[in-house]
Amino acid sequence: MRARFVDRLIFIRISVGSERFTVNISHGSFFGFSYGAWESEMALATTNGEGDIARQPQPKDIRAALGRVLDSAQFRSTKRLGKFLEYVVTESLAGRGDRLKGYTLGLEVFDRSEDFNPETDTIVRVQAGQMRRRLDLYYADEGCDDPVRISIPKGGYAAVFEDQSVSAQGTSAAADTPPPVAELSRGPSIAVLPFDNFSADPNDQFFADGLTEETIANLSRFKDLFVLSRFTSAKLARDGANIRRFHEETGVDFVLDGSVRKSTDKVRVTIQLLDAALDGHIHTEQIERQASTDGIFEIQDEIALLLAGRIANRHGPLGRYVARATRKGKPRWMETYYWITRFYQYYTSHDPELHLEVRDGLTAALKTDPDCSDAWAALSIILLDEDRFHINETPHSDARVNALAHAQQAVSCDPANAFAYHALAIAHYYSGHYAEFTAAAASALEFNSGNADILADIAHCYACQCNWERALPLIDKAIELSPAHPGWYHHVWFFHHLMNDNFESAATELKAGPLAGFPWHHAFLAGAYAMKGDQQLAEEERAKTLRANPKFAVYARKTLEKNCAAKLAEKAVFSLNKAGFDIE
Repeated sequence: MRARFVDRLIFIRISVGSERFTVNISHGSFFGFSYGAWESEMALATTNGEGDIARQPQPKDIRAALGRVLDSAQFRSTKRLGKFLEYVVTESLAGRGDRLKGYTLGLEVFDRSEDFNPETDTIVRVQAGQMRRRLDLYYADEGCDDPVRISIPKGGYAAVFEDQSVSAQGTSAAADTPPPVAELSRGPSIAVLPFDNFSADPNDQFFADGLTEETIANLSRFKDLFVLSRFTSAKLARDGANIRRFHEETGVDFVLDGSVRKSTDKVRVTIQLLDAALDGHIHTEQIERQASTDGIFEIQDEIALLLAGRIANRHGPLGRYVARATRKGKPRWMETYYWITRFYQYYTSHDPELHLEVRDGLTAALKTDPDCSDAWAALSIILLDEDRFHINETPHSDARVNALAHAQQAVSCDPANAFAYHALAIAHYYSGHYAEFTAAAASALEFNSGNADILADIAHCYACQCNWERALPLIDKAIELSPAHPGWYHHVWFFHHLMNDNFESAATELKAGPLAGFPWHHAFLAGAYAMKGDQQLAEEERAKTLRANPKFAVYARKTLEKNCAAKLAEKAVFSLNKAGFDIE
């Protein structure tokens, strides 16, 4: 049955069948009921697009579900995200989901003033990403049996409600065996087993449980890594599953096994990283900290962040293991992930041939995988390096503009991706947009403060501005997170030593992180040698610089002045000229 009313173009469709009916009202209001609210009260069932009937949750059930979510571990400690979720659910229930825009949410939820601009102030997008992530974690663990699922699909802020309690045949929708996960991820997947408590006191199990949960949460911040939920890992562990069974039942690639030994004054955590398919050992790590009752949770957080950062970063054991697999020409994962892996190999060396290979590979991969945020971010940095390092410059193309556009696309594809904000931050920095750089850098660190490359690249930008208060703690943390790090990490402390006329330390810092064939590395080292009076070594490094790029002296001053604080640029040029570069 269909009916039309001319007042504000109301369209009603009523479908009847199998003792169920659905009422949909479009465009406008009807006797004082708004469209969304009336539909929610009246709709008992809809079809799922394949002819099967799927139940729709009632408003009272949605409100009860909201209460459970807000009282969960994921939302209990964050009042701002709780307020955000409650607001979008309430507005969506009232039929005003289409009015949930970034500007409105900034004013109503985040107390921004009327001149708020959601394009430059990204708080709504950032917090929406955090909210989606916490909802996913809630429904993967505490809320796995919740009859109503609340989600906020990407591309908008309206809430969607799904009845999970009954399938089309009225049977339980939850399955005892988790589905395979390997095909859901562009990259490798990992399961974290519950950490064993080897402490003398059984009551210290709380520390082991908390460390397990925090490690999973921190690993989940690495968007190219699929992390099995704690619920699934714990269930298989309780069932006595061995490593091979983990792989067979879930498709997971790696397993992290850990233990905790805690005494009154010391905590020792030991982990093993295993290849699940081969049941083979990859890496062992041990972290020890002094313990105190007052600071036990801070120690737990610190260790979990360090474990995740060292395991998941691309220069760590997992990254090196994956890189070896891709070098054999038989990547185990999708084409896009292969090129992202190759990008990180380039990011370690800044090799021009690899730069060209990765640029072409990522460009081709994005044609078939245009929603991959990491690929857009990686290509953004590749394009930026055409300008900031003069590598494979594309004629008649503005590399900075292109890099910024690609970084913005990365954020658009996944507004909760730290790597996307990393690319956006440095694209803004090298475009001279310093306020936007600061905002994007803050978002990157908020989404993943355990990613060493993000910390190091942001530190490099701050060092170029001689902002040592921000640069030095970031680079020290990056080196702690990634002991096997690229040589360019050392440029931050090099700049600091150069500005303080500590040329011996400046040279030592660069020698600690060699970058063979990278012109800037050899040039800076030549300058440091020259400033400390070792002209022979300076000449050797100058020759290496010009072999790598014969035009280095032509663009050196312009590049330094464009990217660095004036005092640092002048000091660097002075040292380069002392090494014999003859820069005008």
